[in-house]
Amino acid sequence: MMQWLSTIEGTGLAVWVRESNSIWAYPTVLTLHTLGLGVLVGANWALDLRLLGVGERIPLAPLRQLFPIMWFGFWINAITGVMLFAADATSKGATGLFVFKLVLVALAVVAIQLTKSRVYGSGADAGAITGATRGLAVASLVLWTAAIAAGRYMAYA
Repeated sequence: MMQWLSTIEGTGLAVWVRESNSIWAYPTVLTLHTLGLGVLVGANWALDLRLLGVGERIPLAPLRQLFPIMWFGFWINAITGVMLFAADATSKGATGLFVFKLVLVALAVVAIQLTKSRVYGSGADAGAITGATRGLAVASLVLWTAAIAAGRYMAYA
């Protein structure tokens, strides 16, 4: 496993991200990762909070347009996350915390998909918010908060 991680860390892209003095390397990748996270989680939280009763006068139907925005943020984070991982693969990949963070992100993405299918799925009543939908919103808020905390903690662990 460590040999595989060392190979990743030795790629040209990883070396450039890690060692370049250019502002376009690590600082820009990290900034884009943070912005992507803000777009993804911000749009998701807007929907989750609406499902939990915040802004009840805002209709649910137009909030469906948040899903492409969430996916845009997700793909920014996926690409920049791979770049950040590659730059420090041997230390990040060898920790359980990194795997834990990825599991949290995967579960949060599943929560997004389940929320979309329950709220906007075929035959779904866009005005009906069930207990299960509220539960998904709470789970999503908790999962994203935990994933962000795990990601930030990785810098210090």
